Amino acid sequence: VLALALLVWLRWKAPHPMDYEIQRRENEPPAPRGRLRLSRAFWMYSAFTATTMLGFATFGVISFHIVEANLLPPVLVPVLYAGVMVVDALAALATGWAYDRFGPRVLLALPIVAATVPALAFADTVAAVIAGSLLWGMALGIQESTLRATVADLVDANRRSTAYGIFAAVVGVATAAGGAAAGALYDVSVPLLVAVTIAVQVSAALLLLVFTFHAPILARFRAPSARR
Repeated sequence: VLALALLVWLRWKAPHPMDYEIQRRENEPPAPRGRLRLSRAFWMYSAFTATTMLGFATFGVISFHIVEANLLPPVLVPVLYAGVMVVDALAALATGWAYDRFGPRVLLALPIVAATVPALAFADTVAAVIAGSLLWGMALGIQESTLRATVADLVDANRRSTAYGIFAAVVGVATAAGGAAAGALYDVSVPLLVAVTIAVQVSAALLLLVFTFHAPILARFRAPSARR
């Protein structure tokens, strides 16, 4: 009910969100709907996103390992998850600020952190598992905030809803596939799981580097006025 009330208030205060677009010039007519194609940069970015999500184990697999290896009693797993959510929130705030200042280059932290997670989260010591779980929360915070924010800078406002729908589908399918792969690899060999994850995240990092060198989105982050 509170969410619906807030939505109604926002609709009343900002009936035309397009008016807040920085790129929109005064009295400039909006581009026709449905006539703008999604840019090559958007598809390159989606490819990076799909790759990094393929190499990201779900917390379900991590918590299974924690209980299966008798590292923590089941009752403490939700407590650990609560701590993970705190890290999630802090990482979202930090990377969001960094993105506004430096642009999508900051997303290079995502494959680096994600590649480190399984090496710690699937270890045999409590300290390593806790550290890996907290790093998982950091990666999740980047995914849930800054990873999605980039789409708004890549796509014209008239195509943004379509772009976010496609992007959400990419994230969802890749996340499901990544979780299934992590579970299957865990049954075979934890070292193999770690090795495959690192290989996938290295590929994701390379895709991101290609994207940042070619995407026009970086132009506004190079200007001195873009640093706030």
